[in-house]
Amino acid sequence: MDNSSNESDIEDSLNIAAKDWDRIIDSAKKGGYRKGVDDGSNFVFQESFDNGYKKGFQTAFILGKFKSLLNSVPKDVEYPQNIKEILNKTRRGACHMCAAEQDINSTNKSFDEILDEQRSYSVQVLQTLYEYFQPYVKQLNISESDILKMQNVPDLDN
Repeated sequence: MDNSSNESDIEDSLNIAAKDWDRIIDSAKKGGYRKGVDDGSNFVFQESFDNGYKKGFQTAFILGKFKSLLNSVPKDVEYPQNIKEILNKTRRGACHMCAAEQDINSTNKSFDEILDEQRSYSVQVLQTLYEYFQPYVKQLNISESDILKMQNVPDLDN
């Protein structure tokens, strides 16, 4: 009986140890998964923020160039309404959501759709300003390709 009782105690101890081991492994897996999801999310958010910041800065920089061209335009020149609206709103950059006065929470569009609309809107705004200011760019002997580029700006990728 002593031997049977001892084997039973060993078997119970092994069962308890196996259950503890399974709980520890399960906990480690869940913790590792959570950490992986958290790290992955943070990486994606940071990368997306960096890309958005870069694009926003580039657009704002080019908008600033167009606003600086205003100094070369005679003060008595009357701008078309669409140019007035763009120039009045440039303090916000070329923000599609601001221009459309939409609430991102009230739209049924996906984030990718909103992002595509923003990109298209930014290009449209810059193209409209480029077309309007093109005669002044030529008059001031500014390279047409330079007006839409960022020059003398540190690389934003670093």
